[in-house]
Amino acid sequence: MPPDIELTQPWPLPLRRLLLEGRRDLRQGRTLQAIRRFERALELEPNIPEAHLGLALARRPGPGYRSWLEILHNALRPGLYVEIGIETGGTLRLAGPGTAVIGIDPDPRLPADGTVAPDARVFAMTSQDFFATPEAVAALPGPVDLAFIDGDHRFASVLHDFLELEARMAPDGVIAVHDTWPLDARTAASTRLTGFYSGDGWKLVPCLRALRPDLRLMTIPAAPTGLTLVTGLDPASTLLRRRFDRILAAFTPLPYGAGAGHSLALVRNDGTALDQLLAWRAMATAKSS
Repeated sequence: MPPDIELTQPWPLPLRRLLLEGRRDLRQGRTLQAIRRFERALELEPNIPEAHLGLALARRPGPGYRSWLEILHNALRPGLYVEIGIETGGTLRLAGPGTAVIGIDPDPRLPADGTVAPDARVFAMTSQDFFATPEAVAALPGPVDLAFIDGDHRFASVLHDFLELEARMAPDGVIAVHDTWPLDARTAASTRLTGFYSGDGWKLVPCLRALRPDLRLMTIPAAPTGLTLVTGLDPASTLLRRRFDRILAAFTPLPYGAGAGHSLALVRNDGTALDQLLAWRAMATAKSS
């Protein structure tokens, strides 16, 4: 069953009815009916987060991004996990026993009882400040095995987070980037226009495919807005750092359009994606040995 869709506010009756009926259709497997109701709601009001989320869940079956993060933790058993953008810590708790956890967020909202991430070290700062602070970086006990980027969703920030993490990754490390298959152009803009928002961090994928053919990457069409996995990382590479400003100038204007699926390296949302990732990691390990 797909995740529940909570109503964020008391919408006017026609919209509320469409949202509730769409949610019911989604729960009962009537996907086409759900899509029609959510689309109709957005025709009446183009900024309804529940309708956008409903469309994403209806159009993108299979494990969601949180399920994939859990799959990655179980399959990779990372010694060190770094998460940028932890919010309430829901994905931090996916790390298993024996995994050292570093969380980075300028405004973490973890429960006061510490139940979500009792063993995690959380740094209440932006990722840019974290990587610019030697004392904070020194908290990393070794190379990073698994990292998750889900902080500032703008392209410049996602690119910065990626290059800083790559410089600290293990030879067979994996970087997961959230929100890389947006629902549509409106919710994928660099400037936030909607409550349901994924930003333009997706531009990292065509950027890496164009400039870093040495990397192995795939985008899993996981609800609600995709998850890109990158391995074959090279901590010694300085290309992204050296060309940072020129990359922003070239890729920031990139529109999100009909050809996005091809440029984002979409794969099937099933076990074949994990098989491919594990094969790539094995190649990276062999290359570094």
